[in-house]
Parts: sequence; C-alpha cells; structure tokens
Amino acid sequence: MLSKRLGKIGFFFSLPAVLFFLLFISIPVFFTIFLSFASWKGFDLAHIRLIGLNNYGEMFSDKTFWLSFLHTFIFVALTTLFLNLFGFIGAMIIDSGIRGTRFLKNAIFLPVLLSPIIIGIMWSRMLDAFGIINKILQSLHVTNLPILFLGSPDIALYTIIIATLWQFTGYDMLLYYAGLQGVPSELIEAAKIDGAGRFKVIFNVIIPVLSPVVAITMMLNIIGGFKIFDIVYVMTAGGPNHHSEVLATYLFLQAFRFNKMGPASVIAIVIIALSLGASLIRMKITRQDT
Repeated sequence: MLSKRLGKIGFFFSLPAVLFFLLFISIPVFFTIFLSFASWKGFDLAHIRLIGLNNYGEMFSDKTFWLSFLHTFIFVALTTLFLNLFGFIGAMIIDSGIRGTRFLKNAIFLPVLLSPIIIGIMWSRMLDAFGIINKILQSLHVTNLPILFLGSPDIALYTIIIATLWQFTGYDMLLYYAGLQGVPSELIEAAKIDGAGRFKVIFNVIIPVLSPVVAITMMLNIIGGFKIFDIVYVMTAGGPNHHSEVLATYLFLQAFRFNKMGPASVIAIVIIALSLGASLIRMKITRQDT
C-alpha cells in the first residue's frame, strides 16, 4: 500500500518534467523530422505538402550546405581543442595559489556571464575598420590600412573562433578547477618522491585522474559548437559570401529568409544527428575506460 502511494507521489512529481520533455523536445523533434519530408513556407499548416526525399536531395547537392558543414567542423575542432587547452592551463595557474589568481579567475570567468549577443557586438566594434584593434595595429606600424577581420573570406571564421575562445575559456577553466580539487594530493606527492618533474606529474597523474572531467568538458564543447548560432549571426551573419556560414546560420537563412521549412528541417536533423553521434561516441569511450 505504501509503495503504491509512493509511486503515485513520484509520478506526480515527475509529471512536469515529462510534460516539458514532450511539449518542448519530443514533439518539436518529431515535427521537424516530418517537415524534412514536406514542402512548407511556415505560415498555414493546411499548405504542408509531402514531397518525399526532395529536401534531402536539395540540401545534399547544395554547395553552401557542405561549406557550412565544413565550417561547423572547423569551428568545433578548433574551439574544443583550444577551450580545453586554455581552460586547463588557467585552472592549473589558479590552483597553484600564486598571488593574483583570485583576480585572474574572476577576470577569465566574467565573459561567460555575458550574452553571446553582447560579446558579438563588442568584438564587432573592436574589430571594425576604425575600431580599437585596427588603431593599435596601425599605431604599432603593423599595417598601414585597416584589416577587415570580419569582411575577409580568409579570416572571418577564425576571428569568430577567437571571440568564442575569449568568452568560454572561463567555463572550461571552472570545470577543470573543480576537477583539480578532487585530485588526491598523496598521488602528486608520491610522484614527486619518485623523481617525477612538474610535466610528468601533469601528464602521468593529474590528467589521468581528470579524464572524466576532460570527457564531459569536451562533449559540452562539441555539442555547443555544433549548434553555435548567435555569435556568428551577430558578427558576420555567415558572410562574407558564406565564408563564415555554419549549419545553424544556414538553417536560419533557409527557414526565415527563404521560407523553406523543409530544407531547414533537414539541416536541423543533421545538427541533432551530429550532437547525438558525439554523445554516443563519448559514452562508448567512457565505458571502455571503465
């Protein structure tokens, strides 16, 4: 009798979470899958028309789609690599307890609290032809003419990556710093007694102990990178000429500029599939390690 009452209470407590999942995750995902096989301009539901695999054929033969796909992978690879590298180095510096680390921790983490929209606008102004960065470069005689950081096809994407690193390094740093608090000091002391230098302690003791933190942090970076939109849209809107286009900005272009919900749904499914694939790979690697 008691177990039944507890079961009912548990059901009612979990009901809001189940309803939220159904309304805001499951139903939209299934509707997106449905739309990927349909033609719809996004206005009247009565005008939805099934067209089979035409949307997939259109997207997979679209050069801009594959360009945005490539840019997304470049973004994910570089941000994941350097966010983890800078975050780990920052965490090690802060954990050392040297003078000024408290200020450094707050300074590095502060951009994480800001909206990517604000970060995008701020960096756009600084990187403008008449912005502070061009002014500094010209005063140092690095260049005579302004550098169009966001207007050059060769560097626009990498400029956005730098702005992203500036914002989110503090997030990875905080995760690694929390992980470092769980590293047993006995292991470090034992390694030092055995004659291990600082780098050997880091690579042979600290990093292996932090491997679960590394896996989770990298997974968060990868998934966040696959669905990146706001900072790219604010800084370049995918330009110039699609040279900083990523999957999410191209999805926005298809859905709300061209009113082509079918192709946009195909891109959404690709983003979901990439994120799920990355999660499954991470789970498989974690199981093998354990």
